[in-house]
Amino acid sequence: MLKKLRDKLFISIAIAAVIGIAFSIYANTEEMKETIETFSYGLLPLILALSLVNYLVRFVRWQYYLRALEIDIPRSESFGVFMSSLSMSVTPGKMGEVVKSYFLKSLHSVPISKSAPIILAERITDFLALLIIAVAGAYSIGHDKRFIIAFALVLILGIAIIANKSVSKRIIGYAERIPLVAKWIKPIQIAYDTSHTLLTGRVLAVSTLLGLVAWFSECIGFFFVLDGVDVHFKLLSASFIYAFSTVVGAISFLPGGLGVTETSLAGLLIFANVPKDASVAATFIVRGATLWFAVIIGAGVLSYMQKRYSVTLNGRIDNN
Repeated sequence: MLKKLRDKLFISIAIAAVIGIAFSIYANTEEMKETIETFSYGLLPLILALSLVNYLVRFVRWQYYLRALEIDIPRSESFGVFMSSLSMSVTPGKMGEVVKSYFLKSLHSVPISKSAPIILAERITDFLALLIIAVAGAYSIGHDKRFIIAFALVLILGIAIIANKSVSKRIIGYAERIPLVAKWIKPIQIAYDTSHTLLTGRVLAVSTLLGLVAWFSECIGFFFVLDGVDVHFKLLSASFIYAFSTVVGAISFLPGGLGVTETSLAGLLIFANVPKDASVAATFIVRGATLWFAVIIGAGVLSYMQKRYSVTLNGRIDNN
């Protein structure tokens, strides 16, 4: 299982390299290189620190979900499990993060069907947080808000359906009549019962609030990236561009939103009359300081976890 995820990671790196070359040609390589060279690198530690805030707050949310599901594991192990999953940020829809469930199964015999819905809940609350930031930013700069609001309403409707047990049970009941789906109904039922716990009431409110703190910290990081290439936006304006582009990349289900997020970031900046070289340079820098910074940290922790628990991982994860 882990080998397959590593293979996908290498493919994503290759895709990123191709995208980088294409963007460099589009932006004029020499001008973009000059912009990157003149970037205010004194801001880089602050930008990376804000990315770390994102990861750490999301870890707090992960711990909150574990407590909500009464999954009790040592905090140090939990931290290693969560941070190692960052290496899978460039898998389609971040589904490689299911590695967290495999670690829990291997280390503490937690059924995958019990813990996997946490990944779904994380993605949904990430969407909610990013949409809230995007809508707030859109209002602040007077953008056409209809599409963003419509998308938010669709997402909220989906959460409302999940939160309504009678409606969801009815949908699952209909699905049970489909031969190809019938054999999966029991694990789906378990997953739904778990998801229902995570997507209602106080748990949903607290996890969405934590998502807001986490993702707004990266929006602030993007604000400083723009400042570092001598492009000056209001914080909410920069937040709209970053949050909206991140959502667009996520719903593409491409690994890490590769290509789509970058195009959206650079495109919105160019639309706002930022020169191409500065737009593409800012895009490269912020993606390096957020997405790829996470992948590097996650890869290091994953390597440690594999060595620390080598017998368990080889015996129970890779063969399940």
